[in-house]
Amino acid sequence: MSPALESALVASSLFDRLRVDEIARIAPRFALRSLAQGETFVADEAAPRLVVVVEGKVAISVESRSGVLRSRLVAGDRHGELGLLSGYHRRTTFVAETACVLGEIDQIGFEEILAEFPVIALPLANELASEVYFANDLVRQLHEVWAAGLSPDQHTAAIAERRDALGRRGARVSRLSTRALFRKTIAEPGSEPPFWAMLGFLVSLASARLVVALILKYKLESQLFALVPGSDPNPMHVHHFNYGLILVGLAGLAALFPFGRRALRVLAFLFGVGAGLVFDEFALFWNLNPEYAQAMSLYSAAIAFVVLLNLAFFRTFWVALLRRTIVRISGGR
Repeated sequence: MSPALESALVASSLFDRLRVDEIARIAPRFALRSLAQGETFVADEAAPRLVVVVEGKVAISVESRSGVLRSRLVAGDRHGELGLLSGYHRRTTFVAETACVLGEIDQIGFEEILAEFPVIALPLANELASEVYFANDLVRQLHEVWAAGLSPDQHTAAIAERRDALGRRGARVSRLSTRALFRKTIAEPGSEPPFWAMLGFLVSLASARLVVALILKYKLESQLFALVPGSDPNPMHVHHFNYGLILVGLAGLAALFPFGRRALRVLAFLFGVGAGLVFDEFALFWNLNPEYAQAMSLYSAAIAFVVLLNLAFFRTFWVALLRRTIVRISGGR
């Protein structure tokens, strides 16, 4: 079975309560359909089905009593689950905007999945309740328009407004779940720990800059900067990059133990916080100049952020590029 289909099912809010192994069990029930760019596929009323976009982009148009409803689907989006529940399916036309792959399942196959994994009834019930609420609210508005005693022109305009609202609702496309969107945009591109390290770095750097700016503005140096206060004009002072180094070291050590590997996101965030404190004062220990406002610290922090950004979102690309470079240097093709 296609790994891309399993990824699309995982990304669907309908199946995001299922484990990965359970997704692997339901995926073979879906039939795959490939469409070239511009190719059309029509699902008629006699065969209700759930369609999940596995790859590519698809434009759909659904024939209804209010006219043709249109929408657009991308990988992970789906259409047709309400038709499977009600047994009433409108004629739907799928047009491939790019080369795409669709996963389809008919009513019998879907009922078998529902019987095996009843937990998917919960998101189905939520979607059905949302649809019923929208329909009831639309009917209520139409009754209010009818009872308001409007002039023919006002009545026509009010009906047209409700018709537009129905059209804007589109063709009842169900989008990626929030959890799947997080997984697709953050977890998958570069794994979670690099992202949380980048987030901790930004939070730490911004917080350190803000706190130091407030301290300098309100002249709190003698109260907060001196580790040992007194009359000495140069009291002992521990810069916050020292705390950052300690935090980086502790996070790195904890990651070596089993308990730390179970909390990599937390440790990655703490590592990023420590790195932010270090790079905020990078120039202080690089050239031993105690002046806080040095451009070198900002430059080094920007470089560190770019590195973390690439680790979080473009690591796969750079690893592939490095492998290709090594192969070419070694005389391969």
